[in-house]
Amino acid sequence: MTVYVSMLRAVNVGGTSVIKMDALRRVYESMGLKDVRTLLASGNVVFRSGLKDRDQLVKRIMQEIERQLGVHVEVLLRTLAEIESLVERGPVLSPRADNAKLHVMFLARVPAAAAQAALGKWHKDSKLPEMLELRGVEIYLYYPNGVGRSKLSGAVIENKLDTVGTARNWNTLAKLIEAGRMLERGAGS
Repeated sequence: MTVYVSMLRAVNVGGTSVIKMDALRRVYESMGLKDVRTLLASGNVVFRSGLKDRDQLVKRIMQEIERQLGVHVEVLLRTLAEIESLVERGPVLSPRADNAKLHVMFLARVPAAAAQAALGKWHKDSKLPEMLELRGVEIYLYYPNGVGRSKLSGAVIENKLDTVGTARNWNTLAKLIEAGRMLERGAGS
């Protein structure tokens, strides 16, 4: 069985798409997914499944959340191995990058080359202090002054790249990896 990490986009942020994590866990369990664990209150779910068709799994999760909880949310799905790999290889942004200010934005799909170029040009022309490094379906983001007031917001990135995404900070990724490894070792059974 594969250990998956699903991340819901824009859940429990600013009073929109409010979902209790116990209810979310029950949705996943009702689908027959194994060893379901939620992490934090921002829509992170770690679970095991024998299903290999990721697109179908994402579609089913989104449908069941909407059917059972009445909330339409985007779901981004990665395997534990993929999360481990992106943390292991890390960004090339700066040797002085403070992990506390580092985020990864998970995208629903690889953006078109023209969209990637447009984001890069906008970022360069804007002379923002943030650094970004796009790698396929993930973007490493470094916010030296914090993410709260940055002009390089998730909405701007999604708009420029014409795809949805959701970001997690480096600390959350470490916790997701730890939870996933516990499932692999059988501690979640």
